[in-house]
Amino acid sequence: MLLQIVLLMLGTSAILLFIGARVFRFSNKTIGIITAIVLLSVGISLFFEQDIQYMISGMPAFDSIAHRESIFRDVFYRFEPGAMLISVLVLLMGFLASIFNVEYLRKEKRQHAFYPLMLMMFLGIIGMLWAADLLIVYLFSELMNICAYALVAFRRKSNAAIEAGFKYLMMSSVASVIVLAGISILFFTEGTVHISLINIGRNGLSYLGAIFILSGFCLKSAIVPLHTWLPDAHGKAPSSISALLSGVLVQSVFYVMVRILLSIGMSPFLVGNILLILALLNILVGNLMGIIQVNLKRMLGYSTIAQMGYIVLCFAIGLRNESALALQSGFFIIIAHALTKDLAFLEAGTFYLYENVIEIKGIRSLKNHPLFTIIVLTVAVLSLSAIPPFPGFTGKWTALTSVFAANDPLAAWITLAFLVGSLIAFGYYLPLLVNLFGIILQRNHQKNSNDMQKEISIWMKVPTALLAISIILIIIFPQVILNRTLVAAQFLLELIK
Repeated sequence: MLLQIVLLMLGTSAILLFIGARVFRFSNKTIGIITAIVLLSVGISLFFEQDIQYMISGMPAFDSIAHRESIFRDVFYRFEPGAMLISVLVLLMGFLASIFNVEYLRKEKRQHAFYPLMLMMFLGIIGMLWAADLLIVYLFSELMNICAYALVAFRRKSNAAIEAGFKYLMMSSVASVIVLAGISILFFTEGTVHISLINIGRNGLSYLGAIFILSGFCLKSAIVPLHTWLPDAHGKAPSSISALLSGVLVQSVFYVMVRILLSIGMSPFLVGNILLILALLNILVGNLMGIIQVNLKRMLGYSTIAQMGYIVLCFAIGLRNESALALQSGFFIIIAHALTKDLAFLEAGTFYLYENVIEIKGIRSLKNHPLFTIIVLTVAVLSLSAIPPFPGFTGKWTALTSVFAANDPLAAWITLAFLVGSLIAFGYYLPLLVNLFGIILQRNHQKNSNDMQKEISIWMKVPTALLAISIILIIIFPQVILNRTLVAAQFLLELIK
């Protein structure tokens, strides 16, 4: 029952918050704090729920196939460690973004619509993650996307934002039609849309429906060559929304796609091979396009495409070889990327709000910007660059370890893809790091530099500081995260048995 209560809390809070903000004229600070409290409460209730706690304690995901089937016949997955892991991550990122928005959106209009839309987007993500029926997955994903379109185009006086939101709307609508077509084919061939009752191995036409679902969700999760909407949407949205879209939304869609394909009986080796090709394309295209970007947020958008490539590659390795370690590394990179990319986008929002800096070269002019923000952005970029011992490096190293441990015949090529992709990526992270380190060194030689610094709101410092601390904790205790991802990896492997 807890999941239904969580969904009801999010939906009810969004409606009441909208009405309250309109009727009682709540300030942006009040709305932001209420939203943060709601998301934190929901996240804590999920994390400490008894059944979920059992799942993350290291116990086996299922005792028997019969137990699994009884679980899957519910409307929602009561025991779904992968969905739990990502749901808690989504709510945590939303909580930090809401705190950040207290100052970031202070001068904006229509905050009464912004926060309810954000809550409804989270409702869509969590409902999609836990749904056990294809139509429910589709409806929740549409709720998520509709809210995301509006949030991308929130600054409606900006033609670029409207264009980005419209592009996102058009391409995601095409994806929705493709997914709906796939669901229709499966219903026609299988007579049901309940995931646990579908077995595409019984009918060749059902495979076509599965391919449609794969294609549609690949577009929604910005998998190359269906990625072109992401840099525009994430680059022009408010920075707090860019952080959520790049950090958790596309990864949530990808996980749902993998879970559905495995649950309905698609060959894990075939899924792994398809994902392997797509992952290599993402790594290549995302990194090459990132080199030529001058806009900071747009560069971070292409970085997300590349990082999705590494995540997809880990899942591909795991499914090809039935390797729990590879799947663990995929979940690890999802967590590490969410923290680092959220931190990078939030700091980009700080630069824009206080200095009107949107280009990478403009960072050189941040002579009076607080050193704190420069340092935490440096931490995020070092992790994205996969510099040891940052989480970005740990995730890739674990993935490569799993490749050789599984004796994958393509181990040499996969290793080459990791190395080449990382080297290309360093080509566009390096100018950013040079600018950041230049400011840090310059401050060390300046006397009384603290007196010249601008004051940054505590509402923006707290979430970025927490994200930076989280990254440092992962550097110190990476095994804690890997242990927590083990059950999620076992769950996916259990689906293919």
